[in-house]
Amino acid sequence: MAAEDPDDLVPFQDVRVIRSTGPAILCGIRDRLVWLSRAHVSGKLWCAGDRGTLFIRRSVARDRQLIGASTPDAFTLAESSLPRRRPPARLRLVRATQR
Repeated sequence: MAAEDPDDLVPFQDVRVIRSTGPAILCGIRDRLVWLSRAHVSGKLWCAGDRGTLFIRRSVARDRQLIGASTPDAFTLAESSLPRRRPPARLRLVRATQR
C-alpha cells in the first residue's frame, strides 16, 4: 500500500467563501467556519460570496479536522490533473478603415 502524500488535494463541495483577505479566505465547509491560506488551496473560490468546490491540501484538511485518517468521501487528486486556465488570446492590431 502506497503512503499518502500530505500535499495531495482533497475536494470539498458546496464550500462558501465568507470573507477573503490577501493571504487567506474564511470558508464555510459543512457546518464549520475555517480560515485557509491561499497557498494551501486550489480552485475558483476567491472572493466573499463565491460558492462551489474547493481543493485543500490533505495535511491542512487533517490539521483543521475536516477529514479523519480515512475519510471515505475524500479522494486524492494530483495538482497536475487540475484544469489549467488558458492564457488570453494574443491581441492583433486592426487598422482603421479610411473613409
